[in-house]
Amino acid sequence: MSNIMPGAEPFSYEGGDTGCLLLHGFTGTPQEMRQLGQFLRGRGFTVRGVLLAGHGTRVEALRPTTWQDWYRSAYVGWQTLQGSCRRVFVIGLSLGGSLALHLAAHVPLSGVVALDSPLVTDIRLLWLARILKYVWPYRKKGPSDIHDPQALAERVRYAYTPNRSNEQTVLFFRHLYEDLPEVHAPVLLMHARQDKTVSPATMPRIYARLGAEDKQMIWLENSGHVVTVDYDRQLVYAAIERFIAGH
Repeated sequence: MSNIMPGAEPFSYEGGDTGCLLLHGFTGTPQEMRQLGQFLRGRGFTVRGVLLAGHGTRVEALRPTTWQDWYRSAYVGWQTLQGSCRRVFVIGLSLGGSLALHLAAHVPLSGVVALDSPLVTDIRLLWLARILKYVWPYRKKGPSDIHDPQALAERVRYAYTPNRSNEQTVLFFRHLYEDLPEVHAPVLLMHARQDKTVSPATMPRIYARLGAEDKQMIWLENSGHVVTVDYDRQLVYAAIERFIAGH
């Protein structure tokens, strides 16, 4: 574990028989889920914040991984909670939210919360990523889409994105699109209207594809993409707590 970036460590909090699996975003780390994890621990839940494969060390470690590797990280986290908790909720940010929805299509869950989750299925982007990965292996990322300056300063993530990994995200989202009708667990979707990373139009698109009858959408007005640490975070935490209590 010594090669993990400071602040990017996975975390685990013991609590009651309701478990919460927290999944971070693409090129991000568990740091962006830790405050939420601490909030849920304070409410008596058992919490696991996983580190997705290839993340939180060196960006070169991300490049050879596939979306199946990222999903396997989520699945192993679910298995750990499933063995000790009567109920398991999965809460994910961005790619983590998309992984949570994919998990719900394949394993029994008490509920899913997906925050600012992408669903990019344009075949042109897939072909573009396949070309760029050979001529431009890494793309430098801009500043994180976070409005709160303190949260922005504390952000722990990769500064570059492998274009091979961008190809994997599109492959995953195209697969997820077909799986969404198989999601029957209760779902809470939240999205920031000012999100500049994932189009806000994505949330209604995901909502319409879900097989779940128990589903809801909440719009957030004062945050950028990383809503778990931005200005709306307390609203996000409270909505998640209500969702869990209601299911």
